[in-house]
Amino acid sequence: MSKDTMRDPQYAGILHEIERQLHEADLLAASRGLTLTDSNIRSLLVRIINDAKGKTAKSAETATSAKDRFLAEAQLHWVAVRAAIIMEAVQPDGSIHESPLPTADWIASLEAIKDSCAVRTGREPGSRGYLEYIRTFLKEAADAQ
Repeated sequence: MSKDTMRDPQYAGILHEIERQLHEADLLAASRGLTLTDSNIRSLLVRIINDAKGKTAKSAETATSAKDRFLAEAQLHWVAVRAAIIMEAVQPDGSIHESPLPTADWIASLEAIKDSCAVRTGREPGSRGYLEYIRTFLKEAADAQ
């Protein structure tokens, strides 16, 4: 993995999918009457990273607030997100070999998104600067296609 994952074309699709899924989580939370903040997104990313490293996740049953329960449930969804990401490599004979996304690459991608979130988060409590950024980014990406 390159030092700057955000600029590595090999990971563009992975990063785009992570941001798309974060936006979907934001929309789902809003449909449940919850307002996520950038801080919540960073917390979710840390949970997903820790899960990828084999650390025990917080349970939705032990969460103390509706937002904590939502984040714990959302974390479970990310197992399926990762499983859906398939890496393709062209072999010397021209065939394409498909393999699951390696853990190190998954973690590096999540870390890159977490860093992006930190950069775009406003200084005020409850900032949604990153969430607004990805909403606009995804709309512009869809319009460009």
